[in-house]
Amino acid sequence: MKNRFIAWIILLLTSLESFGFSPTNYPKVPDSPLRLFYIQRSANTNTIVYDANLMANGSFNYENPINVYWLRYQESGQKKELTWIQNLLAYGISTKETAYKNDFEAWIVSYKKKKLRVSLDKNKKPFAQIEINHKLAKLDHVFVKTEGSNIRPKVIYVEVFGKDLTTGDDIYEKIKP
Repeated sequence: MKNRFIAWIILLLTSLESFGFSPTNYPKVPDSPLRLFYIQRSANTNTIVYDANLMANGSFNYENPINVYWLRYQESGQKKELTWIQNLLAYGISTKETAYKNDFEAWIVSYKKKKLRVSLDKNKKPFAQIEINHKLAKLDHVFVKTEGSNIRPKVIYVEVFGKDLTTGDDIYEKIKP
């Protein structure tokens, strides 16, 4: 009986990841009033962070509205800029102004299909809006499951986590390329 219970617990815990629960052993990314979202990957615990780049008056820096950088948890958690190649081909972000003030369309350079809208909420706090499971949501974080080398990994799936903009409920989508 005890063995069946242990087997059931192991099955439950291993199935949680496939239903959209990011690994629990990853470091918690510290909150920031500028935080738009972050990406964690199965390759290691190093995290790519996307923060709003605001000027002193609270509006976006239109030349560079989003700061992207690493939190290198495998190297004592220090902040480190992306390399030129990482910025150009993998985790960098492109933006395009919209017709509205403090409002941008944005996309990660390695995945142009999923567009973001980056703007300020009614309290002047920056956020990234995205469609998750056919609903508009405030993006919180992304988890990418990969296999293979860090030079050219194969993406197995991408999990997108956020808050439904209408209900405020947690929302999740798993994307398989």
